[in-house]
Amino acid sequence: MNIGIIGAGPAGSLCASRLSRSGARVLLFDRRGAWEKPCGGGVTAKAVARYPLLNGCVETHRRIRSLAVISPRGARTRVMLEEPICIYSRTVLNQLLLDRAVAGGVHFLQARVLDVRRREPGWELLTDRGMHVVDFLVGADGVNSFVRKKWGERFAAADLMMTFGYRIPKEMDDGIAIKFFSKFRGYYWVFPRPNHASFGICGRLSQHNTQTLKQLLHAFLQESGHLSDATEAAAWPMYSALIPSLRPHSLRNNRICGDGWGLAGDAAGFADPITCEGIYYALRSGDLLAEALIEGRAGSYPDRCHADFAADFIHAAELFERFYAGDFLGADFITRMVQAASRSQTLRSVMNAFIAGQQDYRSLRTKLIRKSPRIIVEIAASTFAKFE
Repeated sequence: MNIGIIGAGPAGSLCASRLSRSGARVLLFDRRGAWEKPCGGGVTAKAVARYPLLNGCVETHRRIRSLAVISPRGARTRVMLEEPICIYSRTVLNQLLLDRAVAGGVHFLQARVLDVRRREPGWELLTDRGMHVVDFLVGADGVNSFVRKKWGERFAAADLMMTFGYRIPKEMDDGIAIKFFSKFRGYYWVFPRPNHASFGICGRLSQHNTQTLKQLLHAFLQESGHLSDATEAAAWPMYSALIPSLRPHSLRNNRICGDGWGLAGDAAGFADPITCEGIYYALRSGDLLAEALIEGRAGSYPDRCHADFAADFIHAAELFERFYAGDFLGADFITRMVQAASRSQTLRSVMNAFIAGQQDYRSLRTKLIRKSPRIIVEIAASTFAKFE
């Protein structure tokens, strides 16, 4: 079987590797090859455990041991991570996966795909370097996927998060910081990267434009002492990108494959609707699509994704509004959650499991209810201790 894959990021490269090692002839197209995609580069313990090949990255990456969370009202908690988050340069991570694909027999073409035409029983791919014919087409070409635009449905603005940020050449400790704003569907972050720090913000594309995000980010950078005036930011490398964050009905109606084609990674809309984590789901969807093709059951791909993670995405999407804009006990939900976590080791342990990918959304509410007596006792004990 001849398979054409557009996009050599984690989804495309891993899918290509699996298919090639199973005997398929794979053409992998990407006009840039490995590049520094605008993202935090965080890889969870769940991803490293399932794909130990990520440990083969010879270049230094940061191992994050703590996560600081700041609520809209300024409440703070710090979670010491039992399983570290690894922060990679995306150029390095993508190159690792691309090199592995090529070593496994994948034919990589650094070319721009200009058009795709149906040619029964397969496809003709026209690039800026020539024409290629394949039997099956994979779109792993990001949120603005060429393949999705032609055969799937384009993402609505309400299903996307816009990011804006800077790569600042400064040393940071091995900790991530996340800051939330009042009634704002998104968050601000600080990610220490191997050679710099990534400061950024994300918000619903349908509610906030890039200029608004830039103003919010500048205000927080000044408040936290990282920016003295706006002119200083002009010297920093800037980035902006879109991330899928699909709503419940969009996930239920998400068309990710058809006759002779399939989508993986961001092109399929596969990122956590609340946290926007995408690297693990890019790898996993590329893996599941390859598995379906190897078994000759391409049509089973949506069901495989649903059983593995997409059903849990629906639970996350249903919680989105309550998480970012809900109220609880006279304050915003996030503030109350942060205040409780700062006083309860049990709640911080649940957060630890969630961050490591060991706790899903589907069973989160049940677990919190089961552990609520202990959480309440710990909060009460912490409160009384302050008055002693």
